[in-house]
Amino acid sequence: MLNDIERWFKDLGKRPRFKSIRHYSGWTYPAKTGYSVESDSENGYLNLSKIGRIQMRGQALHWGKPTTCTIVYRNGKWYASITVDILDQALKPKILPIGAIGIDLGCKSALSITDGENHQQIDAPKFLRNAEYRVKKASKDKRRKRAPNRKKKIIASRRFKKAQLKVGKLTRKVANQRHNWVHQVAAEIISSNSFVATEKLEVKNMTRKAQKGKRKKQKAGLNKSILDVGFGMLRSTIKYKIQQIGGLFVEVPTRQVKPSQTCPKCGNQHKKTLDVRVHECFVCNYRQDRDIAAAQVMLYWAKGTLPGAGTVLVGADLTSSTSRTRKYAGSMRQLGEKKRQKSQSNFAKNKLEDVETSNSGEAS
Repeated sequence: MLNDIERWFKDLGKRPRFKSIRHYSGWTYPAKTGYSVESDSENGYLNLSKIGRIQMRGQALHWGKPTTCTIVYRNGKWYASITVDILDQALKPKILPIGAIGIDLGCKSALSITDGENHQQIDAPKFLRNAEYRVKKASKDKRRKRAPNRKKKIIASRRFKKAQLKVGKLTRKVANQRHNWVHQVAAEIISSNSFVATEKLEVKNMTRKAQKGKRKKQKAGLNKSILDVGFGMLRSTIKYKIQQIGGLFVEVPTRQVKPSQTCPKCGNQHKKTLDVRVHECFVCNYRQDRDIAAAQVMLYWAKGTLPGAGTVLVGADLTSSTSRTRKYAGSMRQLGEKKRQKSQSNFAKNKLEDVETSNSGEAS
């Protein structure tokens, strides 16, 4: 195989350019070429061609036949990501857990979990908030050093590089703490549940910058709290772990169902501002924590048992309570959306019955 310089000399490619380490993320070994793994899922060694034998640490949840190996550079350190081919039988447990829960994500209580009767709330760990003072102090020290500037041909000072490594170390620790916590929470959830219903959130839209004159400081603090919990990471991790064991993960359409505005007992809807943290229904007098009530609404909607003709709520408005204008209008579009909601609810109900049937058959 010709390298970049040889290709340039033979007019087979452009002149090679300098590639900075800042833009160099790593490389990938194809299947069974350039690397070998000596491991049975616990520790072991990784052999890389022209590099040598590297010791691995940790234990993989599942192990199989290695296919590809990717070497990545992140925050001043090198990591190896190895993909393995695993049999489906190794991923799926012999007996699926029969639990069904609804989950509501929040900033104060990261997860509000309920199965309809029993409730649990997991507080937000606030890794970024706890390390914010140290990160700001290290960033302030870095700004006082001589920063690089390519246009003015100024190279970074030795002290700037040292300060930059300190900031990267602090932020990397926060990211690792959050990643570890998310996987622990997701593993605990799937250990006793195979049916999970949660709201469909657009995290990118939720964390947008505030417009001019729209309480920018408060919105910036809310965005930081949302990103500190890791809504998107929590949802995606729970989703792939549930699907891995053969369970069902349902995302409830938030704009149509409005979990935080709906009563789980009677289906009545009334608007509540964010400062109202307790759900009180004026129709059936049901009183519950706002996040727990929203989790109950999502669970009942996914099962098709939410009061108000299944998933078609009594007097429900198809527009979001947070939207300024009505995007769609017309009876045919509303009818189509209601039909899709009903079909999705029936699918979730049938899937849940299949899981319970399979468990009862294996137990017998």
